[in-house]
Amino acid sequence: MKCVTKFDARPKLDGSWKFIDDYTYDDILHGQLLYSTCHHGYIKKINFPKNYNLSEFTMVSPKDIPGHNIVPEPVCDQPFMADKEVMHYGQVIMGIAHPDRKVLLKFIKETEIEYEELPAITGMKECLDNEENHFGKETTIDHTTDKEPDANWLYNHNVYYTPHQEQAYLEPQGVISVYDSKANNMFVRITAQCPFFVKHGVEAMMGNAVDEVIVESPQGIGGAFGGKEDFPSLFAGICSLLSYKSRKPVKMILERTDDIQITTKRHPSRVELETWTDPTTKKIKRCRIDYRIDAGAYQTLSPVVLARGVLHSISGYSVPDTFIRGRMFRSNTPSNGAFRGFGAPQAFAAMEAHVDRIAAELNVDPYEFRKINLFRIGDEFPTTQKVVEENLSDCLERVIQNSDYHKKVKEFAKWNETHKDKKGIGISIGYHGGGYTGNGEKVLDSEVKVTIDKDAIVKIFVANTDMGQGAHTTLAQMFFEAIGHPRKKCWVQLPNTSKTPDSGPTVASRTIYIIGNLLRKFAFQIKDELGFENLEDYVNTHKEEFPQEFRKNFVPDASVIFDEDTNVGIAYKDYSWAACATEILFHAETYRIELKKSWNVLDVGKVVNYKIAMGQAEGGILQGLAYGTSEFFYKPGFGRMHGFTDYALPTTLDLPEMDIEFIHTNSEIAKGLGEIPMDFPAPSVRNAFHNATGIFIDEYPLIPERLLKALEK
Repeated sequence: MKCVTKFDARPKLDGSWKFIDDYTYDDILHGQLLYSTCHHGYIKKINFPKNYNLSEFTMVSPKDIPGHNIVPEPVCDQPFMADKEVMHYGQVIMGIAHPDRKVLLKFIKETEIEYEELPAITGMKECLDNEENHFGKETTIDHTTDKEPDANWLYNHNVYYTPHQEQAYLEPQGVISVYDSKANNMFVRITAQCPFFVKHGVEAMMGNAVDEVIVESPQGIGGAFGGKEDFPSLFAGICSLLSYKSRKPVKMILERTDDIQITTKRHPSRVELETWTDPTTKKIKRCRIDYRIDAGAYQTLSPVVLARGVLHSISGYSVPDTFIRGRMFRSNTPSNGAFRGFGAPQAFAAMEAHVDRIAAELNVDPYEFRKINLFRIGDEFPTTQKVVEENLSDCLERVIQNSDYHKKVKEFAKWNETHKDKKGIGISIGYHGGGYTGNGEKVLDSEVKVTIDKDAIVKIFVANTDMGQGAHTTLAQMFFEAIGHPRKKCWVQLPNTSKTPDSGPTVASRTIYIIGNLLRKFAFQIKDELGFENLEDYVNTHKEEFPQEFRKNFVPDASVIFDEDTNVGIAYKDYSWAACATEILFHAETYRIELKKSWNVLDVGKVVNYKIAMGQAEGGILQGLAYGTSEFFYKPGFGRMHGFTDYALPTTLDLPEMDIEFIHTNSEIAKGLGEIPMDFPAPSVRNAFHNATGIFIDEYPLIPERLLKALEK
């Protein structure tokens, strides 16, 4: 757990590190999107303001697209730009560019669109409660038995809701496209997680009009959290079309208002749970789960989010008879997409709340009930995958010890007898499968490239981006530490699709787990092939052999077999595990939950860089706590906000004291860390509120208005 300073720390502090808006070109145009302000309807007419010279503007619409008007996605159903019918507020209708950004923004604001409006579904419950409203396809896991429920078993049935959540990255969506008419290629620099996704998107838009599309990352990417996974493909396609039509460089930086209103968010969910529990053994014997997500107007990335949500929906409990049904529902809102956790936070928000409900009815402490039902070696996931470690139990035991849980439960019960304000402590668990689900890593066939120059400088070429999470520091660290090479002579290069092999997207907790471990093995392989003890000495005595280039593909474990049609087999080879305890103070007069302290224990295997890992954990846990307490769109119906003044992000005054511990760090493998901190904190807050007040809240977040209504009942 060495702490190597992030390579970009100093240039970010002194302001020399370039983010997308820091790049410019001569004669550059500024681009923006003209998007629908109608939830559903037909476009009748677009009225441009009359006091402008329209010849100064470059405009693109579907008729200008030389390729296909469909964004490449797992489900290719979303157009780059709407032609006649708009399916949601914020759907792009045109791209417009102008030399003066202020003039452009004013022009778009004054442009009026006439619609023939059609019925629309914009509310979360309106979408998810309607059985007829789903897209038709569903994913199921059938791990059932023929045994009928015993009449003495305790039956629990409840429905849990989670809302949209905004990624709230520091830097909004931004892209620069530069068409070179001589070379007939399109160069795209974009703040995005997946350069090759963007490349495929622009290629789809441009068709045969250009010979090559090159996508490169800027030096800095100001956060992403999943929000820059698929939307940048649409964004870059329109910007590139503007550059192609104008024959000039075009820069598009979304205003924060637009970014919040039209880009992808976390899927709202409705999870219905039915359980049957043996009151004698306290074991959950049977479970039925109906997991629903609001996909938005188009499916796009939602099937993949749905799959992971379904695969994580049992939480960490061994239930012998389980049936899980997952479906995507349609609303007239922007398509929802990736967000840290990728469907798992919704699953844990439901099951971890439900487990506390069962424990309360059995009059058993929530910890004791979890301890009885937790995964043990030899148990099965609903997919039939065998549980091979009890690290989840280790996390739970450690968090109970660290938080002094049993003592606090007794002390808080006594306190609450005589105080209006109530104290509570709640626990929750979580896990996260590393890498793409099932056979995904086989399909990706990820490749990395390493070059060694005559001065023994090692350059690592991967498509995985550094979004501020420290990935390029840690990836280099995994390589140079393996062979004892100086840190200053090993660097990860900026991803560029013409120079960098496709090592897959920066998603799914796979950057360190898949690519980092691959680079570590590759370092040892290169050392064996060349036969050196010290790379610098070897290069100095064999200069005629350098520079050299080495390439390696990721080869998945052959024992990992998963049937994606039946969801049977090994969904993920390795899992990260976690447990959490959260202490709150409920203020009775203001109906506000104050977060006092959060204890978290995580098993993410080998921790490569302790400070970077701690930063990842702290940030993710805070996002999870905010998901449980404050973050959602306030307005009824569509409800997208206009900025961070009316979207309740936690501030430093809202932060609880945090206690974070990594265990089983002597593991040979570094497992996924990026997403699991987001998965489990929200239900711990909900459970702490129940511990404090005896009241169950089954819709997140636990805002004062919701708590007031519950207490009035």
